[in-house]
Amino acid sequence: MGKKDITLNEFLGDPHIFADLLNGCFFRGRQEIRPEELLPMDSVQGTENRIGKPGKRIRDTKKLFYRHRPAAVLAVENQENPDCRMPVRCMRYDADEYERQIKAIAAVHKEKTRLSRFGEEDRLIPVFTLVLYYGADEWDYPDRLHDLLEFGGAAQWLLDMVPDYPLRRLSVRKDLDIELFRTELREVMGILQRVDDKAAMCAFVNANRDAFTRMTERGFAVIVNCTNSRRLEKYIRENREGGRIDMCRAFDEWMDDCRKEGIKIGEERGERRGERRGERRGMKKGENRLAQLIQRLGEEERFTDILRVAEDASLRSRLYRKYGLKRPVPILIKSINSNSRFDGMRERKNYGSIHRIFVRTFYRRGKAGRADLFCAEQGRAALDGLE
Repeated sequence: MGKKDITLNEFLGDPHIFADLLNGCFFRGRQEIRPEELLPMDSVQGTENRIGKPGKRIRDTKKLFYRHRPAAVLAVENQENPDCRMPVRCMRYDADEYERQIKAIAAVHKEKTRLSRFGEEDRLIPVFTLVLYYGADEWDYPDRLHDLLEFGGAAQWLLDMVPDYPLRRLSVRKDLDIELFRTELREVMGILQRVDDKAAMCAFVNANRDAFTRMTERGFAVIVNCTNSRRLEKYIRENREGGRIDMCRAFDEWMDDCRKEGIKIGEERGERRGERRGERRGMKKGENRLAQLIQRLGEEERFTDILRVAEDASLRSRLYRKYGLKRPVPILIKSINSNSRFDGMRERKNYGSIHRIFVRTFYRRGKAGRADLFCAEQGRAALDGLE
């Protein structure tokens, strides 16, 4: 069980919060369930493991609804990630709870009659499980047992005969109307609905400042863990007064720090972007300079040197100085079509030799980098002209 689930379980374990959740979700805010009617229950349930031996299963939050007598077992399962097994999981949780009731009733009979049994006059109380999904991803998995079963080409009667088990699932981000809640559950769920948008969270806090200034530590623990903000936790702890948290002041400090951090990150990114642009411009100038050198060597029919300058940096430097190539000039590859050596290659249709000179050589090694690629592209243009 993750830290988010633990803090959310502790928060929902408060009978006022638990009752508010069910009343808001299923009774449109009508106070059908009262906090004093919810009694704590042990979340550890007996079950069987994979090899049939007794084991234990821990439920998230479970309450006994008691109105003059035990009336129902109400449970909430918090879920951060979609789970395709959820209908079967909840069916198993509920079945284990019914089994626990049967054993408890049998134990009572054994004390009275020394016979451990569950008789025809005995009755169980209903078990209800709500899956509260607070994750960001879409829940695209089945919400009922039948949707998990593969009936294939079976007749309709088989579908009708197999019992279904629907899932009671609500998404915090899509299904909850927080205005139906009467406790700080409204503010906590409001934050969870905006957890991916800091600006929206800040606006929500500012619009509900009175409520957030009175928030309990249980409520702030849910917010801190679900926003994954250590810094917000620090600010909230600094604004604790008598078991209450001034969330407004903490959020103001948090958002102000986030804005400053955003400005700093923006400046650093701008500097890096400027450096990259400078590098690209420098490389472009170098490419133009190399292309002009190749042009001059081609005019002088120094084809061997064309191959060498792409790989030999010292030779390039000497030739740059010799030809006075100190500044970038427009790229002009000319006189190639009129060159006698290339004419002979064209007549023999020996384009492979031309390709080696202007393309393959410049890809042979990675030393020359982008300059090689640039010259290769110019070589292709020359080939197009020859054809």
